[in-house]
Amino acid sequence: MTTSREHLLNGALAGPFAPFRGNAQLTTAVAWTPWWLTPAADAPAWKGRQPVYAAATLDGQAVQQLSTPWATHTAGLWQQVPSAEGNAYELTAEGQAWSSEDPAPASQLEAGDVNLQVGVDPTGGLDPESPLIVWSAPAQPLSHWQTLRVTAVAQANIITVFLKSAPNLPKRQQAVFWRNAFLRPIGRHKRAVNIVGVGDTHMRLEPEQPQPGSLLQVQISAARAHAHVNLQARDPDLAEVAVTPGGVTRDGDRTLWRYSLTPPAAGLYELRFEGDGGARLLALRLVRVAREVQLVPRSPLRTTYRRVYVLLPPTADEGWFLAAARGSFHGRYTVGFSADDAGMGDFDRRHVIAVNPHHWPEVLTVNWFQQHYPGALFTAVVANSPADLEAWLRAWTP
Repeated sequence: MTTSREHLLNGALAGPFAPFRGNAQLTTAVAWTPWWLTPAADAPAWKGRQPVYAAATLDGQAVQQLSTPWATHTAGLWQQVPSAEGNAYELTAEGQAWSSEDPAPASQLEAGDVNLQVGVDPTGGLDPESPLIVWSAPAQPLSHWQTLRVTAVAQANIITVFLKSAPNLPKRQQAVFWRNAFLRPIGRHKRAVNIVGVGDTHMRLEPEQPQPGSLLQVQISAARAHAHVNLQARDPDLAEVAVTPGGVTRDGDRTLWRYSLTPPAAGLYELRFEGDGGARLLALRLVRVAREVQLVPRSPLRTTYRRVYVLLPPTADEGWFLAAARGSFHGRYTVGFSADDAGMGDFDRRHVIAVNPHHWPEVLTVNWFQQHYPGALFTAVVANSPADLEAWLRAWTP
C-alpha cells in the first residue's frame, strides 16, 4: 500500500482492494471502511439499500465503486487520520456518478440527483450522521469527474474524513465512483508524537530509544478488545517496515498486543496501531531511531567560564533564531539547535534553556540531559511566538 505525506492512506482509492472483513459485497480500497444508513422500517423496498462495493476501472484507472441498481442509498467510506488540534485541513476527492434508466455506461437518460459530498469530523468521530461533520455542498457530477472540497479545523489529534453519496431516485443504473482523495494541512503543521486512542489505547516501547539494526519490541495496551487490528511501521521515507506479531493476551481488564520489528536505519519512524487495514487509527507513536551517543572525553579548556545555551527545537525557523539572538545579546548566551552541543563542555556551569521542548520528536527533559550530560542545568521554556521568547530571554536572570 502506498502512503503520502498528507497522512491519508491509499488516498488514490486505486488499490489494493480487499473484501471488508471477508464480505465480497463490500470490496473496498484498503484503509477505507464502508458505511451506509439503513432506512426506516416502513420505507419502500427501493429506498436506502446497502450498496455493493467493488473495484472498477474508469479512464484506464482503478477506482472505488458503490452501486444500488433500481434503488437509492445514503452511503460512502471513511478513514481516521492523525491531526494537530487547532490546525485547518482541506479535504478534496474526485467523484463521478452514473444515474440512468438506460444500462449503457455513463448514460444520463432520466437521471436523478446523486448528491455527492466530502466531509470532515474534526473530533475523529465515526457517526456519518453527526452534526459535527463539516460537509461540502452536494454535487451532481453525472458521467464526469468533479473535485469536491471542504475545509475544517481539527478539534482533536484524530479527525475522520468521509466520502458520501445519496441519490434521491431509484434508477436502473445507479453507481458512484471515487478516486484521488487528498488531505492537506493548511499552514504550519506539527505532527503529534504520541496519540492515545479510544479505550485508553497506547504503546510502550522496549527500548524507548532504539538503535538502527536492533530489535524493537512494541506492546499495545487497551481497555477495549479491539478487533481486526495490526501494527504498521513506516521508516523516515514512509516505506513500510516488516512487523512480526507476538500474540494477544489479557492482563486484568486490559488487552495486550505484542509486536516486534527491526528499524534498519536512523531517523524518525511512525508506528500506527490500526484497525480495518488502516481505516481506524487506534494509537500512534513517532519514534526517533539513533545511534547511542558516545561521550567524548572532555579536553581542558583554555579558560573555564559559565555558559548559557539557548536550545531551539528543529521546528524553529529563521524568525525564532533571530528572536533568540536578540534576546540573548545582553547576556551573551549561545544560541543553537543541537542538544548535544548544549550539554557538553568542561565549564564551571552549563545551563540549557530548552525552547518548546515538546516540539522535538522525543520531548526533551531534564532526565535526558542528566543521563547523557550529567551536571547540566535545565530550564524548559514554552513560547507561543518569537516575540514572547525574545522578551523572556531579555528578562531572565541566570
